[in-house]
Amino acid sequence: MWIIQRLLLLLADAVGAYCIYHIGKRVYEMEKDSIEEEIERETKRCQAKTTKVNNLAGDADHKKKHNMIVPMKLRPIRGWIFGLSTLELDEVGNKNENSSPHINGKEQNGNSTKLEKVSSSSIPIAHRKQKEPILTLKQIPLLVSLLYFSNPISMIANCTGSIRSLWDALALVSLYYATKPSHTISKEGIPIKIKSMSSTAAFLALATYVDVGYATFLVPILLWRGMWRGHSFYKGQNNDWQGLLTLYICSLAGLHYLASLLLGGSSDEYKSVMAQTILPNVAFLEQDASGSVPGPSMGLHWYFFVQMFDRFRSYFTVFVAGVPAMFILPLTIRLHRYPSVLAAIFPLLWSVFRPTTTVHNLTLGLLLAMLNPRTIVRMRNSSLISLFALPVPALLFITFHRMWLVTGNGNPNYIYFQCFAFGLFVSTITLDFISASVKRDKVLRMAEKGDFNVKDEVEGEKGEPDSKNRPGSVVDTIEELEGIDDDLKNKSDAKSNGKVKDDDDNEEEEEEEEEAEKPAIVFL
Repeated sequence: MWIIQRLLLLLADAVGAYCIYHIGKRVYEMEKDSIEEEIERETKRCQAKTTKVNNLAGDADHKKKHNMIVPMKLRPIRGWIFGLSTLELDEVGNKNENSSPHINGKEQNGNSTKLEKVSSSSIPIAHRKQKEPILTLKQIPLLVSLLYFSNPISMIANCTGSIRSLWDALALVSLYYATKPSHTISKEGIPIKIKSMSSTAAFLALATYVDVGYATFLVPILLWRGMWRGHSFYKGQNNDWQGLLTLYICSLAGLHYLASLLLGGSSDEYKSVMAQTILPNVAFLEQDASGSVPGPSMGLHWYFFVQMFDRFRSYFTVFVAGVPAMFILPLTIRLHRYPSVLAAIFPLLWSVFRPTTTVHNLTLGLLLAMLNPRTIVRMRNSSLISLFALPVPALLFITFHRMWLVTGNGNPNYIYFQCFAFGLFVSTITLDFISASVKRDKVLRMAEKGDFNVKDEVEGEKGEPDSKNRPGSVVDTIEELEGIDDDLKNKSDAKSNGKVKDDDDNEEEEEEEEEAEKPAIVFL
């Protein structure tokens, strides 16, 4: 029996890995046809051609699409890891062309003209080292799938008899069906509708019946099924969210009704069973009349529950249990364009506020977050430090748990500080992931509107651009250089025809004006 149980849990991990692979693959395909991907292509194309000014001279296509290019300071510094546009710090050098008598393909006369002076002046040239990506966007779903199946947390949990992997697999199966396209094309070229609404609702209802925390997956599922239409993330997706929501509610109510019938139809007996099975996942409270409560976990609820006066325990239980629900609506309104991001944020938040938190709850949220590389590249170093620091409180929790409850050499304060550190690290990762998602959405909205004034407002004060440090657009810089080039050519021709006097004083004044009007060349 022990072997059969472990094999079933291993099979559940395999099903979950299969589902998360296809979820990531479909998310990649959805984003591939989005406006965000188009902006990314234009930005990378601009980035690949801006090592020298001449590379973009006369590029009419860029002049038409320059509004879709993300400014350099708004690009993620780690974008190169996944082959995305990245913030590059250029090594600027001076290039002198005094020895070259040819400028823009035309030979000038021997006189010292201003066109020659511009060519002989020091022009900053950006020397960039193109970094090779570590992973491509297509490889990420496979990597996440392998990490899900072979992560040591899941293996240890399965060996100890925990069936959390089975519930995670049910939730991932519901996401698998939710991300299915609305139709497929047969060999004869005939579109065939794919029915996935009932499967999505059934598997999500099963997962929610066991743990109410999985109900948060309902939000990204409804978004994938068309609850918030109006942008290209939903091309080829279903539009049946009303039916899915109704079917989910009916399925969940049916499961609870069936459970009450199996218990003999007695409401008291049903409530007592639910208090021991479902309620510990929602609120930290007494399981029965004996006063027994769940043991210490990686969360902080157990410590507060012990320290709380009896008359305040009901208030504390309701308040703390309702805290996670406070984040659902504002996050959905702000990030409704990114269902895959919400599918990762909600498990991460639930792992912080869950009454009986375990490390196994955290792994699902982290793996789902990895399916959003455009968000990950905007995260800060603090998240990376917190991620590698997580094993420390987890291992110390095991040590102090034994010291307190087995050998009697410790006390609950030892465990509390490890739980506090664990919650702090998880909160840091979660908040940074949310912040990076908001930055990503802000850049996309700016690119869609063609509004790049923010790059000037950052440098200047009160919305006024800083003309000295303004990065400017590559196309604008090229147009200004071409305009200066044409003006200098006209003046040179006029001098050769005798229409302009060679006055040294006027020449010095013009040189000063030219240096003052010379644009700041910044390569994006």
